Amino acid sequence: MLGALYALVTVLAWGTWLAPSQKIAFRNQQIKTFYVASANLALASVVASIQGFNGLTWSVFWLPFIGGLVWSVSGFFAFTATHKLGMARAYGIWAPVNVIISVLWGVLLFGEMTSLTTQSLVILAIAFIVSLTGIVMIIIAKGFKDTATPASIFWIGVISAVIAGIFWGSYFIPIKLSAASLWIANLPLSVGIFTGSSILAILSKQPISLNKKSDTFRVMLTGLLWGIGNIGMLLLVDEIGAARGFTISQLGVVVNGLLGIFILKDPQPQSRAAWLTLVGCLFATIGGILLGSVK
Repeated sequence: MLGALYALVTVLAWGTWLAPSQKIAFRNQQIKTFYVASANLALASVVASIQGFNGLTWSVFWLPFIGGLVWSVSGFFAFTATHKLGMARAYGIWAPVNVIISVLWGVLLFGEMTSLTTQSLVILAIAFIVSLTGIVMIIIAKGFKDTATPASIFWIGVISAVIAGIFWGSYFIPIKLSAASLWIANLPLSVGIFTGSSILAILSKQPISLNKKSDTFRVMLTGLLWGIGNIGMLLLVDEIGAARGFTISQLGVVVNGLLGIFILKDPQPQSRAAWLTLVGCLFATIGGILLGSVK
């Protein structure tokens, strides 16, 4: 039941976190990363003050901090990808990469799935295939490449999304290696994210001020939603392992696809793209359920 709760929180939060700030005109993506990191640090500080700081030593601090630096690089490339490709296409590229990388790390570094029975391994393989099929269907529903996007911009977006997927599939590793409570590790992780994002913002040599107060609220909401999803993901990975946990967390693309159809009307309901998206959502959900059922 705890695993199901963590999965639900993660999928809902990570399925919606990009939407509030997607239409804001930022000077560059480093500034956007900085604001998201600031909101996440504020959330982590509040959670830490409630949970207490017992056990937070320097030896515990530095590994999650490094994980945060890795995330800040991921965030920059992810925002670059969404800026070049749009939210749906960028998400649809980095989500499968996330899954593949996290599965590899789970098996190679943490010895996950080595003690599973043959039947469980078969179910697990089917679950991964079904999940990835659903994710890919969602992303190709509107066509992979927008013909109005110049090829150079398109490929910058694709490469950025792939890099984001690789780093986002890896930033949890220092946290697991620290063997610290996730409630304790979340604060140094958030400090690392903020530090890396601040360095990127400073190097961009651009003012960090936004045009409107409502823009500040919207981008901070993006940061809070990501932070909530991150806490849920870390707890989920701790509960069921990196390979399955990270795969399930990427099912936020299902929420993203459903919001696109029924709220944003993109793609239009009843269109071929909408039906393909819905079938992809069904596949991804079934795959997620299968992943969660493997013992």
